[in-house]
Amino acid sequence: MLAPHIKKKVDELWNRFWAAGLTNPLVAVEQITYLLFLKRLEDIDLKRQQRGFPSIYIANEECKWSYIRQEKTNPTHLIDVVFPWLRELDKHFTNATADGTELASLSNRMADAYFQLDPNKGKVLSDAIDAIDQLFARAGEGNAAQDIMGDTFEYLLSEVATAGKNGQFRTPRHLIRFMVELLDPEPGQRVIDPAAGTGGFLFSTQQHLMRKYSAQDNLVLEWDGTPHRTDGAAATREQYSAIHSGVNFVGLDNDRTMARIGWMNLVLHDLNEPHLVQGDSLSKREGKAQLKQLLEPETYDFVLANPPFTGTVDSGDLEPDSLLFPRVGGGGKKKDDAITNKSELLFLWLMLDLLTVGGRCAVIIPEGVLFGNTDAHVRLRRELLTEHVVEGVISLPGGVFQPYTGVKTSVLIFRKETRRDNRANFTGAVAPRTEHVWFYEVEEDGYTRDAKRNARPGQQNDLWDALEKFKAWIAEGRLGAQHHEKTLLQPSFHVERWRQAMLRDTADQLTPAGQAFAGLPDTTMWDGQAWAIHELFPELPADPKAAETSVRAAAANALLELAIQALIPAAQKVWEETLGARMADKITDAELLDAWRKAAKSAEADFRKLAREKEPFFEKEASPSLPMWKDLLKTAVAEAQAEPYVLGLLRANQPPQCLTAHNIDQKLTDVAREVGKLDGFDVTLRSLAVDQATDLKAAKHWVAPVRAWIRNDEWQNGEGTPIGSHDADGMVRPTYVQTMLAAGLYDDKGTLKDGLLDPDCIEAREWNLSAAQYKPFDFTQLKSDKSVAELIDALKATEQDIINRLDKLLAMVEGRE
Repeated sequence: MLAPHIKKKVDELWNRFWAAGLTNPLVAVEQITYLLFLKRLEDIDLKRQQRGFPSIYIANEECKWSYIRQEKTNPTHLIDVVFPWLRELDKHFTNATADGTELASLSNRMADAYFQLDPNKGKVLSDAIDAIDQLFARAGEGNAAQDIMGDTFEYLLSEVATAGKNGQFRTPRHLIRFMVELLDPEPGQRVIDPAAGTGGFLFSTQQHLMRKYSAQDNLVLEWDGTPHRTDGAAATREQYSAIHSGVNFVGLDNDRTMARIGWMNLVLHDLNEPHLVQGDSLSKREGKAQLKQLLEPETYDFVLANPPFTGTVDSGDLEPDSLLFPRVGGGGKKKDDAITNKSELLFLWLMLDLLTVGGRCAVIIPEGVLFGNTDAHVRLRRELLTEHVVEGVISLPGGVFQPYTGVKTSVLIFRKETRRDNRANFTGAVAPRTEHVWFYEVEEDGYTRDAKRNARPGQQNDLWDALEKFKAWIAEGRLGAQHHEKTLLQPSFHVERWRQAMLRDTADQLTPAGQAFAGLPDTTMWDGQAWAIHELFPELPADPKAAETSVRAAAANALLELAIQALIPAAQKVWEETLGARMADKITDAELLDAWRKAAKSAEADFRKLAREKEPFFEKEASPSLPMWKDLLKTAVAEAQAEPYVLGLLRANQPPQCLTAHNIDQKLTDVAREVGKLDGFDVTLRSLAVDQATDLKAAKHWVAPVRAWIRNDEWQNGEGTPIGSHDADGMVRPTYVQTMLAAGLYDDKGTLKDGLLDPDCIEAREWNLSAAQYKPFDFTQLKSDKSVAELIDALKATEQDIINRLDKLLAMVEGRE
């Protein structure tokens, strides 16, 4: 949970590189990644030395981050000294001495690392190094620092997908979390993303596992589902180790730079030795030992991915394994070629190949995969439905990947049921393994659907409902009215104020802003972490508005009293100086007030100066308390000098008296600390449960059968008795199915015979999996003064009229009329 001021620093860092000429965001992020790695490297080396291993900086002390900071205005030092050393970093340690650190998975990643900042941009480098030091001040210390580093790096990566900057395709994190929750993995189960990019699916899987095995009372979810305080307290030692073991989280990306950035992202999210490497998942594996090992068939429990859309692959470079990518077949010259070169289809066959039997996949695909009519499209869908189990198709709203593509997409969820070497040619003689497919139509995902994709915290988000309905569908494993229910399930939402501050300086002393925490028993446990203000200060209400009201009221009274006390000496002076004139009734109210203003001017200035000296007690960046402090001070001074009140003091028979003996400076400090407790940023949080139901006009989900037999009431059994194809309950008779299958569902050309299958079932529609194809028609939505029966009769009459007119037109063409 990043504070706005941290995001602002990231934006400033980004803008500095942009202004320096690194306008390709991927390059800019890469350069920042290098600097961050160099900072981490010194901490990593310290851990190695504590285990008795020699330093990697022997004879290269000038490559340490602490030395780089001294040369921070000199890009040439990085270019000529540090990066040549970094490119050969692997030579400075062995696998044994790297065990247990990020170096264990470095794997020559820095061999092509070059620092691309203009040597003349020393100020830019200096600003960048300072910003990284501030952002990651505790880069080597504890889980809280790890969370801040991971969240900050993720925020930095969000710029990679900004419209107009480049073509990198970054999957929105709320969609990734949704897909991970659909599959709901367990610790130790292996997951792979064959088009990993920055590693979003992999670290989100780890994050999901940490959430799942955390103390639920401690867990906090942001409005979009981002989990916080995932302590893993409910995991056993073996489970906790598995959750952080990189061997269980495998990713490949064809872009070396992206793979390096993704690897760093996983490292910063506390994955040990992450297996995210550069490699083309679809290409030939001969001579590529690591690629072949990572893509070993049937070795993964889950596949999660958003592979490249609408691209084509060089057929000559495809992995030739015929059990991986189906071949054209037949007797032509291309019979041994892969059936397609479309990347989105090839990746799906790859995912099937990678899964163990029983393994599951959730993948984002373009809608064309679901209804395309090429041989490859139809064959892929048929294979998924007949030899495996398609669990669901979730249609995503158009624009969900704005601003960089408008392609309509869906999430496809399937389970592998058939081993790769047990595939059979489809004849239709065996029932498809998928009996029914569950569909869901997402209309709102919590963001605006324009190019800006602005967040809409607390607004309708169909993803929560889809997740709950999908879980019910999988758990129940049966059809029923509940699958068409017209309800929308949502979590409840509430707003809290959180703060995230570095409370201690480099000398480990409380900063002025940290003084608000001085009353806590141990300020070190809060330092650098994000907490709600009502957790830090239990006397405050959880609702930020209520907390502001409470603190404002108390502070207003206290400041008014202090302002009065500060001005009392001036009032006493004017009372004494005007005593004679007042006794003789020779001074007007206006003259009395003028004398007061002159006397109070200096006292007011001193009071305001004391109050300004308290401003360091407030956060420096985006402090909501500082404006309140200034407003309260202004109001208190104004009320203390209100004309009726001042005249009442000056015309009294007794001189103004101090109500109490105040140490004004100390009291101002106390009030400032109380107001400073309100510092922070407001966040919308959601409940863990998704149980708030509202009624809908139409169901968002439905079920369609894969193979459904059309009713034939004239069918006769073997004895010639007409018994019909379906029994009294509407269930198809097994003997009817056996008879039809024996006769054959398909002709010699592989075409489905007419009159056997219900035209509304999936098999009868060329295995079409487009959700809209099977959406139930809701007659209650018709807006007409006629009944449904009357409308059908009208349609039939119109149809007959069209047929008659076509017959007449045909007769004219043939010269019969």
